[in-house]
Amino acid sequence: MTKAQVGMKVEAYKGDCIGILIQSTTWQGEIVKVNKKSIRVRLDESTSRFGSKVTSHWENLGTEKPYRFVKTLKDGRSLYRSESDLYGCITL
Repeated sequence: MTKAQVGMKVEAYKGDCIGILIQSTTWQGEIVKVNKKSIRVRLDESTSRFGSKVTSHWENLGTEKPYRFVKTLKDGRSLYRSESDLYGCITL
């Protein structure tokens, strides 16, 4: 099990199934603050896909978003979710 640490690079993911294709967005960022039940992540990059086609790619976002601890998974990893699941989930 990996503990959340300041400076750790993370990736958040959110996806939906539309027919037989998957519409997904991934965000890359860095943890800037760690609390007992939440982490704050500075998101730097975002990539959206529809199937295998990249529909948008953004760099240098520089936005900070909080992710709250949801649960520990069966394999020992921790699941964090953004508010209203707008910026996906992070597993550590």
